[in-house]
Amino acid sequence: MHSITALPDLSGRRVVVPGGTGAVGEGVVRSYLAAGADVLVPTRTRERAEEFRRVLGDAATDRLHLLVHDYTTFVGAQQLAEEMERRLGGVDDVVAPIGGWWAGKQLWEIDESDWQSAFVGLAAAHVAVLRAFLPRLNADGAFTLIVGESALTPVTGSSLVSMEQAALLMMRQVLQAEVAGRQRVFALVLGPVRTRLTGSGDQDRVSADQVGAVAVAASAAAAVGGREIRLRSRAEADQALALLQSGQPVGTGTVVAVSTMEARNGRREDLVEVLTELATQIRAEPGCLHYSVHRARGDADGPLLVVQAFASIEAFRQHSASIAAQIPRIAALLATPPVPPTLFEPVPQSAPTEGVVEHWFVA
Repeated sequence: MHSITALPDLSGRRVVVPGGTGAVGEGVVRSYLAAGADVLVPTRTRERAEEFRRVLGDAATDRLHLLVHDYTTFVGAQQLAEEMERRLGGVDDVVAPIGGWWAGKQLWEIDESDWQSAFVGLAAAHVAVLRAFLPRLNADGAFTLIVGESALTPVTGSSLVSMEQAALLMMRQVLQAEVAGRQRVFALVLGPVRTRLTGSGDQDRVSADQVGAVAVAASAAAAVGGREIRLRSRAEADQALALLQSGQPVGTGTVVAVSTMEARNGRREDLVEVLTELATQIRAEPGCLHYSVHRARGDADGPLLVVQAFASIEAFRQHSASIAAQIPRIAALLATPPVPPTLFEPVPQSAPTEGVVEHWFVA
């Protein structure tokens, strides 16, 4: 039985999940089946298809369509899209937990085979699926990429994976700009995930079923525009799910908060120490996208600039509540009383803003 009980009704919805037989993909497939959708999952071999059906157990209803097919090339993905239209009459949603892992070498040690398999091959599979299915999506459908947090944090020894995942996030941003609101394109960015293969594990981690539930909620929330959703913990997944199910526009309120702090004479190092200490807590908050402290170039004694970014105004408000107890401690180190930060939001109709802060400001 699916662990998420509040899934929307997606009866009649036609969903394709390339990469669906993986550990995370399994949670996605279970969620869409539990929501009543017809789900097409391509597999490399008939044996893998039969194994996956056994793994799903009672969840593998007659709405599960397993197809032995290689979708990782442009031709293969095009054929898969055509076959889905023949079998199900169309496509409403695409969820792509297409991935793989590569490790063991520094960037300067890679060879051409590493590059082709860990970067080119994986990226090409995503692009192949995108170009084959996006033109076929219904207007209220959703195209959802699933990537790992290595897209945001460099993983030494696994550089090609970090690079490929980061490229996918930029692909989503470019695609969202190009479709100009005609279709919704999401990216779910995952931290460590609890799956059937990892066992119960750390209960603070997002589960594969939660990932699936968020993808289902994104499909169902036709009024919510496509965007990047961070699922680095169970708390972030719960928050994203609640906002999507309530119909609130998740992420349209990406908030950048900017504060200037001038320390009292002789207390600047103390202020830097406090802000550095709080960095770990703030960065771990649900919805926090960025936190950094800066000084004017060449000025070791001047004011400090604190830059924070949050996925929504709700996430910023939660941050404000969680940090309130620290305000007197910070105020005691300032030359003037603290003032609320200046808040910025995306300019309507401008280019996507997700991830821009990290490029503007270097910690």
